[in-house]
Amino acid sequence: MRLMQLFLLVVAVTLATPAWADGHEAPPDLADMWIVEVRAGHDKDFREAFKEHIKFRAKKGDTRVWKTYSPMLGDDLSHYAIRACCVTYAEMDDYAAWSEKAKAGEHWNDNVDQYVESYEHYFSRLDLANSHWPEDDSGFKMFGVTDWKVKPGHGAQVEAAKAMLSKHAKEGEWPRHWSWSSPIGGKSMLTLVSPYTNFADMQGPAGGFGKFLSDKVGEEEAAKMFKAFNDNFHGSTYTVYRLVEEMSMKD
Repeated sequence: MRLMQLFLLVVAVTLATPAWADGHEAPPDLADMWIVEVRAGHDKDFREAFKEHIKFRAKKGDTRVWKTYSPMLGDDLSHYAIRACCVTYAEMDDYAAWSEKAKAGEHWNDNVDQYVESYEHYFSRLDLANSHWPEDDSGFKMFGVTDWKVKPGHGAQVEAAKAMLSKHAKEGEWPRHWSWSSPIGGKSMLTLVSPYTNFADMQGPAGGFGKFLSDKVGEEEAAKMFKAFNDNFHGSTYTVYRLVEEMSMKD
């Protein structure tokens, strides 16, 4: 189930008033992420080598801000999610050229790879229109990640139901932030990320989003909306990740 929980962790863009809504060029909406499984007994070695590697990348002029996250829940706590957001496909060519010139891969292989058991690499596309994320997200330290497995042929229904719930959340000023995304390639999934400043922040408003929506549209209508959303999935998983600041690049 771990692979299903890692497509999106955090978004560092403002979504309150998107510039592209006025006809300007659409913002980058792709997240690039590596999942690194550390060899047993080498976590400390990996962390120290990794910190030196990101110093090397920064010195060489890395144009991306890589952030590192570790799982707080589950039965596999020996991996890290290393993520950069947000980019476009066109920018990836320039970045690959920079990486080769800077010999970033060689530095990794010479200094960090020896402590790694395995790698995974993913892209995900952010749904900027239906998300609500603050421009300054520096106070968030933990991220709740919910993944739904989409039933075959239900893509359009998922988009409609997601937009409907997001519309009511924004109109009613639901007092939380959130971000939607979907993986590119692989299994059909939908991911929702909710950021928190600390454990207490995870408590949320009394009654949760269910009560919020019921108060806004009525219990019967809210139940219909949730059914229209939930009927598109085989099931869901939830986990929490924390930002590892000493292993992350500065904004």
